[in-house]
Amino acid sequence: MRVAIGAILGVRGGPARYARELIRALAKMPGSHELTVVCDRASMLNGADQAVKEVIEIPIRHPWEQGLWEERAARALRGKRLDLYHGTKGTLPVFSRVPKVVTVHDLAVFHQPKSFAWLQRLHQKTLVPLAVRIARRVITVSGHARQDVCRTLGIAPTKVIVVPLAADEIFHPAGSSKDEEVLQALRIAAPYILYAGTLQPRKHVEVLVEAYAHLHPPGVPWILVGRRRPGYAPAFLQALPAGVRYLGEVDDDVLAVLYRNALVFCSPSSYEGFGLSFLEAMACGCPVIAPAHSSIPEVLGSAALYVPIVDPGTIANALQQVLSDSRLRARLRQAGLEQARHFSWTHTAERTVAVYREAVHA
Repeated sequence: MRVAIGAILGVRGGPARYARELIRALAKMPGSHELTVVCDRASMLNGADQAVKEVIEIPIRHPWEQGLWEERAARALRGKRLDLYHGTKGTLPVFSRVPKVVTVHDLAVFHQPKSFAWLQRLHQKTLVPLAVRIARRVITVSGHARQDVCRTLGIAPTKVIVVPLAADEIFHPAGSSKDEEVLQALRIAAPYILYAGTLQPRKHVEVLVEAYAHLHPPGVPWILVGRRRPGYAPAFLQALPAGVRYLGEVDDDVLAVLYRNALVFCSPSSYEGFGLSFLEAMACGCPVIAPAHSSIPEVLGSAALYVPIVDPGTIANALQQVLSDSRLRARLRQAGLEQARHFSWTHTAERTVAVYREAVHA
């Protein structure tokens, strides 16, 4: 098969990581598939481009260009002999006649619209429903996301296939002396509590900040990591309590060190299509506290300590429980490592190729 993959890599987050790791895993697979990658920033492929036939870079210089990017990708591919085009971020070129597959990570824009800037809402609410209709097959990253796509967008279940994600190989429990060097450079001393993820309304990071004040005694510092969604300026960032630090966005190798050395990872997100940060924490041997909704229980199984509701008191109680019980932390660590082993990018690539074959012959 001759497959073109459209990948927006310059906007960090789950979809960009998915596209990059999928391309890398597909490129390693034996078989007769031939890959062409169209992306906005080729440098973000991190060497995966060495195993593909061709990489075409189409930069995105302004957020409004994202809505037109797939059409520009289709124009760049015009004249090439292709069997399939795969859009990895919920959208597709409308006018291309090549058979198509689209990956829809979640429908948060329909359920949590305040998490998105108005331009993102316009793009996604217009283009995602169109993409799932013109695609021959739709990939979702969890069973919850599949049900959501079928119910919300009215798509036949036979057209939608679940292909889970995985933690990158860089997220593992084996630390080294470099871990201490990284923590010292960041002026962080273990133990600490960790949150990692985009700062946006549906992640409810403000609940974590309020929960911290409920800990008795607070003692253990809380580290917040992740990019801030453009246009989102939460008031809590301007007056963080003593003991809470926001590091902003960090590279994956630094993030892996932070996961490995954290006492516990906690995120009060109100909606997840998969929940990759939870799985990354588990893969690093970090105990996890998580909400019991959307795709999260499906991905984490029995390996997390779940909170039934997301409010400061409930989060603080769960944290107090984990911080004060070393046996509970050890159990969560071991269960998390075992759960993370159920997911691999090799498996993701194999299942994705099977979807490609279905789409080509549909």
